[in-house]
Amino acid sequence: METYKDMTYSVRKDGTLRKRINIDGVPKDLYDTDVKSLYNKYIETRMSGINDTYTDNCKFKICAENWLKVNTAGKAETTIKEYKYIINKYLIPYFGNMNIKKIKPHDIQILQSDLLEGKHNELAHKCIRFMNTILNDAIANGYLGKNPCMSIKQAKVIHKERQILTSTQDKILLESNHKYANFFRILRYTGMRRQEIVPLLVDKDIDLKNKKIIINKAVSFAQNQPSLKSTKNEKSRIVPIPDIIFEDLKKQVDFCKKNDIKYLFTKQTDTNAMLTQESIRCMSNSFCNEIGFTFTPHQLRHSYCTMLYYSGVGMKEAQSLMGHSSAKMVYDIYTHLDEEKDNSTSKINNFLGEKKKRNLKLRGKIRGISLF
Repeated sequence: METYKDMTYSVRKDGTLRKRINIDGVPKDLYDTDVKSLYNKYIETRMSGINDTYTDNCKFKICAENWLKVNTAGKAETTIKEYKYIINKYLIPYFGNMNIKKIKPHDIQILQSDLLEGKHNELAHKCIRFMNTILNDAIANGYLGKNPCMSIKQAKVIHKERQILTSTQDKILLESNHKYANFFRILRYTGMRRQEIVPLLVDKDIDLKNKKIIINKAVSFAQNQPSLKSTKNEKSRIVPIPDIIFEDLKKQVDFCKKNDIKYLFTKQTDTNAMLTQESIRCMSNSFCNEIGFTFTPHQLRHSYCTMLYYSGVGMKEAQSLMGHSSAKMVYDIYTHLDEEKDNSTSKINNFLGEKKKRNLKLRGKIRGISLF
């Protein structure tokens, strides 16, 4: 089977293209020698075959909510939260009460333009992507003949370059005596996600003798509260404990064992409970106010990955230490750092080359010889 846009079709032995379509349960074959012409026939046939009395009262909100029910099953809590946010905050307010058949490309373009005016390029991109998916689902279920999103040219999304901690910020982080400093130091120098540090068990997951941490579970923050789940790539991994944080981690472990606390970090109000999303947010705010700069947990991971690069750790091993199922993120960072290194080399060589020319020119003038 071949695919063109949202249409699948077959190619006969004589080269003729065929598309089979069901209209009210009756199969019908469409033929053509050109894929674009076949697609136009396909759209026209679908639109003419849809039962208008059935779809006249179909509102976009109903289709969006049905799509949510089907597509959130088995998804991570953060993914479900994003789906609901995009649909309930933007798509339904714009299109909720509109008959899905009457939504025009212009209507969708207005939403995109409004978001782009507010400099929300990435959000605009997501809204159009979700809209496109929901409308394709409406086509598949017979509510719609043609997707008005097909003609929308999406705005280019330029992702901001992720920043790492500077050497000065790293120094401040290492020297801080703040009560939450250990939490963020350990994140910084192990590359763990915050969802992975929260369920760490002192007795089972921290191996001080062999200087390693075993990461075999994580949490999702459903309605702020942590609930256990598998790691993001569904695999366990072991990360080394660098000497630079060993004593900090040992003190934390000793404190937990002395006070019979099973999790490495817990809520202050309940040492038997894992940290909540709100707890981590409050810890971060308090710590950042103390040290004089802000950062995100992802910045700490990015800093860790950069440290692996400069330590000579290979890309495959870095992928394993970071807990990624795909090498793309590590590859992007390593490639970017390679390019930076090349650029730095060129800049240094250019600078030294110009300096050499200036010295030669100066010598020539001193000797009364014009070299340039």
